[in-house]
Amino acid sequence: MLNEGFVLENRYKIVNIAGKGGTSVVYRALDLKANNAQRAVKEVKKTNGTDAYNARQESLLIKEFCEKDVKNSYFPNIIEIIDNKPDALYIVQDYIDGVSMEKLLAYYPFRHNMVLKYAKDICSVISFIHKCGLIHSDMKPDNIMVVRTEEDLENSKRPDKFGKLKFIDFGSVIERREGTFAYTPAYAAPEQFRKEELDEKTDIFNIGATMYHMITGKKPMNVSVKGKLVSSAERFVFDKGTNAGLVRIIRKCVQDDKNKRYRSCDELYADLDRAENHTYIRVTAILAGLAALSLGVSLFAGIMAHKKDSEDFNTLLEIAESSNEYEERAAAFEDVIHADGSYADAYLELIELYKSDQVFRADEVEQIRRLINENVNELQKAPDYENVAFELGILYWYYYFYGSNEEDLMNQNTGTSGKIAAVKWFKESQTENFKDKYPKKYQIARVYCAIGDFYSQSRKKENELLGNDISADLWNSMNELSELVETENADSDIIVLETYKTLVNLEYTNINEFSKAGVSFAEQKKFIDDIRDKTEKLEPQSGTAAEAKEYILGSYDMIIQSIEGSE
Repeated sequence: MLNEGFVLENRYKIVNIAGKGGTSVVYRALDLKANNAQRAVKEVKKTNGTDAYNARQESLLIKEFCEKDVKNSYFPNIIEIIDNKPDALYIVQDYIDGVSMEKLLAYYPFRHNMVLKYAKDICSVISFIHKCGLIHSDMKPDNIMVVRTEEDLENSKRPDKFGKLKFIDFGSVIERREGTFAYTPAYAAPEQFRKEELDEKTDIFNIGATMYHMITGKKPMNVSVKGKLVSSAERFVFDKGTNAGLVRIIRKCVQDDKNKRYRSCDELYADLDRAENHTYIRVTAILAGLAALSLGVSLFAGIMAHKKDSEDFNTLLEIAESSNEYEERAAAFEDVIHADGSYADAYLELIELYKSDQVFRADEVEQIRRLINENVNELQKAPDYENVAFELGILYWYYYFYGSNEEDLMNQNTGTSGKIAAVKWFKESQTENFKDKYPKKYQIARVYCAIGDFYSQSRKKENELLGNDISADLWNSMNELSELVETENADSDIIVLETYKTLVNLEYTNINEFSKAGVSFAEQKKFIDDIRDKTEKLEPQSGTAAEAKEYILGSYDMIIQSIEGSE
C-alpha cells in the first residue's frame, strides 16, 4: 500500500485513499507533470496473476473506447499503465470527481425527466460497445458515476442539476457467446441465469433493470430465488402514478422473451427520445407563461394539450400492446400510427400480426400501404425506418397473397408478384445506417434484391434465355442466400423452407443456363444435395412450412435426374 506523499514514478504524488476492493486500492493523486491535475491511481496486487491480467486488459479496452469516443467522453481517460513492479500493477487515469449512481439512488429516486436523460446516455454507450462487436453484460447503477462531488450531491436534492455520466467498470465486457459469466442478480436477464447465449438484447434487459432502479429508487428483485427463475412480472412492479411512458419502455426492455424486447439500443434510444418529446410541462414553458400573463390562458391551454397528447399516446400504446384479438390489435396499432406516424415499432407490430396466419392478404396490404402513404415523410425520418422496409420486404416475399379462392391460396408462393414487390422495400433498406445496425439483414436484403431483379427481368423477357452474366450472378446470389437465411432466420421454419423451395425451383428452371455460365453439373448437384440435407433436419409441425418441406424433398429426385440428363 502506498503512503500519503509517496511519489510514484517521479510523477504521481499520493494524496489519500479514494476506495478499496478485494485485491485493489484506488488512490487520489496529483500529476506533478501536468500542473497538479488530479488522477486516480489503481493499485492491483499481483498475488493473483489473473486479477492483474484482467485489470490490464480492461484498462486497454477502456483506453481504446476513450480514443474512439472523443466526442462524448463517457469513458475515463487512461493516462498510463505501470507494470514494472514485482508486487503490483498500477493504472493511472483521470480522477472522476463524483459519486456512483447506486449511492445516489439510496437517497431518493430520480425524476422521470432525469431518468429519460440518463437512459439515453446509457443507450449511447451500450450502442457504441455493440458497434465494436462486444456486449457489456453487467450494466447497473454501481458501474455509473455521476460527475459531481458527493457532498454537493447529498446537499443538493436537485436531480435535474446532476452532472454528466462516466462509465467505470468494463470487466464484464465480452464477445457475443454463451457460457458461464459473472452477473449481478438484481439486473440480470433470464438468459444469463440459464447460461444461454448472451447478445445485444441482454444488455437491453440490463438497461431496463437500471431504469427501473432509477425511477423507483429500488433494486429489482433477483433473477432467481432458491435456484428458480423469477419472472419479470414479479421482479418489476411499479407504484401507482409512475410515469406511464417510462413504465411502458421499461416493461418492453425487461421482457422474459428476448424477441419481444427492443431490437437494438438505437431503437430504444429513439423511443426514449420520443417519450422525452411527449413529456409533461416544461419549466421553460411555465416561466414563459408567468412572464407574459396576457398570453397565460392560451399558453396554458397549449401546454395542457401537449400533456393530453402525451397521455393519449401512451394510453393508445398500452391498449395496443395488451390487445389479443386480431381485429382489435390491428385497429389499435393503426390508432397508434395516427397519433405518431414516425413510431416505427407500430408498423413492425402490424407486420408481425399479418404473419400470424402465414398469409399477407389483400385487406392487410391495403391497410399497411395506406398507413405508410399517409405518414411516409414522418416514417422515413424514423431511426428504424430501414428495418420497417426490410420486414415489409420479407412480408411480401414469403406471405403475399392476392387471390380469391382456395386454389389461389394453395399457390400463393408460386407467383412472382410478391417477390417483385418485395424488391422495392429491400432496396429501401440498403443504407449505410442499416448496414451498421443490422449487418446480416443488410446482406440478406442485398441478395433478395439480386434474385428479385432476376424474377423481374424474367417476366419482362417472357421466358427468354437470360445472358450468361445474369445467370452467373443469380447462381452466386442463390448460394449466398442459402447460407444467410439459415443463420438469420433459424427460428422461422416457414422463411427457411420457403427460401429453399424458391432456390430449388430456380435451380430446376435454370440448369442449362447455369451450365452455360460456367457452373458445373457437379456443383449444381451439390447445391441441391445441401438443401435436401438441411431441409431434412427441420421439423415443421404443419401448415405452409410442412408443405414446403414435402415439396422440396419430393422434388429432389426429379431435379437430380434433370441435371444428370443435361450432362
